[in-house]
Amino acid sequence: MIIATHNGKFHADDVFGVALLKQIYPDAEVVRTRDPEVLASADLVLDVGAVYDPATLRFDHHQLSSGARANGVLYSAFGLLWQHFGKEFCGGDEAVWQKIDSRLVVGIDAVDNGQDLYTLTDFKAAPLDVSELLGLFNPLGDDEEFDVQFFVAVELATRVLFRLKAKYETSLAAEREFVEAFKASPDKRYVVLDKFIPHGGIATKQSSLLFTVFPGATGSWTLQTVRPESSQFGSRKALPEAWRGLNGEALAAVTGVEDSVFCHKAGFIGAATTREGALALLALALDA
Repeated sequence: MIIATHNGKFHADDVFGVALLKQIYPDAEVVRTRDPEVLASADLVLDVGAVYDPATLRFDHHQLSSGARANGVLYSAFGLLWQHFGKEFCGGDEAVWQKIDSRLVVGIDAVDNGQDLYTLTDFKAAPLDVSELLGLFNPLGDDEEFDVQFFVAVELATRVLFRLKAKYETSLAAEREFVEAFKASPDKRYVVLDKFIPHGGIATKQSSLLFTVFPGATGSWTLQTVRPESSQFGSRKALPEAWRGLNGEALAAVTGVEDSVFCHKAGFIGAATTREGALALLALALDA
């Protein structure tokens, strides 16, 4: 199997494209060239050749036939490859594939095609995006070679792909587990979890939910508020104002819960040493 892409300066789309393809065809040889004869003899060509034809494994996007997404973002070579091979990389899990597509691939597509995704606020602070990050691996002097640096970038892109895949597999499984716990809760204003699972986003989607209770990383039990929809901060129902900023005995004196540990000054999280203590704080918070 010969995979061919262009030589010279590289971008995120050809780097991530090769990173993806090497997971599908691990024994493939990758050739970087613009020689028409070499490209014609390659089994798969990406980001060069002016042809998009999945049937013949040609994945260039520098021509009108490469198309665009429904939102208007033009496909890069990586976007085209992700449509064709991404679900295989994700083990057939369409939800994981979609998460990576929306969080990573769309941005690479847009940047490679010169499409702006955001405008700066008054802070005028531009983030370093993944396309710019990978671009940093292009040679900076005569002591570096394009082909060598390309595969350094491919290694980094490969790690990112696998990390995103693991992240979304984990988070989607956690969401399913959380929904089951919510369904089993006798009162839809709260959920008690037997173990910590990431749940901020999925908790917000439950419109009646106000609080979650779960074992914390330090051994105590946490009582946490639920954020409103379309809000990065805030609480649907904050913990009582009288608790906020108190710790230990001071908090216990106000709540009557002897093993109270702390309440954040913003009123979005508190804790007790035991599960029973956290549930006692929950009952007070619900009635406040």
